[in-house]
Amino acid sequence: MPSARRSTLPAACIKQVQIARKRLDMSDADYRALLQRVAGVTSSTELTQAGFALVMDEFARLGFISTARHEAAMQDSRAPWAASYAQRSKIAAMWDAWKGQHDPQGLRHWLEHHHGVSDLRFCSSEKASKIIGALMHFNPKSQTDKNAI
Repeated sequence: MPSARRSTLPAACIKQVQIARKRLDMSDADYRALLQRVAGVTSSTELTQAGFALVMDEFARLGFISTARHEAAMQDSRAPWAASYAQRSKIAAMWDAWKGQHDPQGLRHWLEHHHGVSDLRFCSSEKASKIIGALMHFNPKSQTDKNAI
C-alpha cells in the first residue's frame, strides 16, 4: 500500500496558498484542478517546494499579488512620511487583541481622540511608532470594560 505523501513545505507556505485561493475567490473544484494541472497534487499539503513555486506562479498569472510584494511595489508611491503596511497591521492587530474582537470603528475613534488621526491611512511613521508604544502598555480588561471604549 503506497504511503500518503505529506508536504515538507512549511506551514506558512501552505497558508500562503490558501490566502491566494481565497483572494482569487476560487471554487474548490477550480482550486483542486489548478493544483492537479500545475503541480500534480490534489491538496496543498502534498506540495513540494517546486510544486509550491509553480502554484504561486500560476496564482500570480491569475492576478494574485502577495501583501509583501504589493507593499514593496507601493513603497515608491507611498508618501515618505506615511506609516508602513507592517506598522498599520500591527496597530490593528494589537487593538483587536486588546478588545478581544475586530473593532475598526473603536480603533478609529481612539486614534481620533487620543492621537489626532482619523484613520491609520493618514498616520505618519513616527506617529505609528508612538501608537504602537501606547498599545503595548494597554492592560487586558474585563469584557464589560472593553465594550465601554
